[in-house]
Amino acid sequence: MFHNVDPDAPRVWRIGEPFAEFAQRFVPKTHGMWPGQSWLMDKLHITKRPRSEYDHRMLQLHDLAKADLQYQRSAPQQTFEFAPGATWLVFSDQALHAAMRGRAMMEQTFYLDPAAIADRTHSPEAVLSRMLGKPMLPQH
Repeated sequence: MFHNVDPDAPRVWRIGEPFAEFAQRFVPKTHGMWPGQSWLMDKLHITKRPRSEYDHRMLQLHDLAKADLQYQRSAPQQTFEFAPGATWLVFSDQALHAAMRGRAMMEQTFYLDPAAIADRTHSPEAVLSRMLGKPMLPQH
C-alpha cells in the first residue's frame, strides 16, 4: 500500500508489461541457488529468513530489468499519476513499476501467504514454476 503524502504534487509511476511477457525475456538470464545457499544466508543473517527459489529469481529479475536501459526505453509501459493524498494498493511482484516523480510517500508492505491466492494461474510464482519446471516455493 502506498500513500502520496505530498500536498502539492502527484506521485508518478510507470507501469510495465504483464509479468509473463517480462519473465519470458529475463528468466533465461537468471540462475538457481547453489546447494546450501539459502541455509547459509539465513545463518549468516544476510537474509531475515531462508530465501526461497522464488525470492532468489525475483531479485535477479528486478536487477536485470533495472540494469537494461534498452528494455526500459522500449518495453510497453503506461504512466500513472497518483494525486496528492491518494492511496493505492499494488501486488508489486506482479505489477512492473517504477517511481518516476514525487517527493514524499508512505509505504506499508503486507506479506500474503501464496496459498491464500484463490487463482494462482497467472501469479508470478506460477509463471516462474511453469517456465522453470519446478516449484518456486517450498511445498508444505
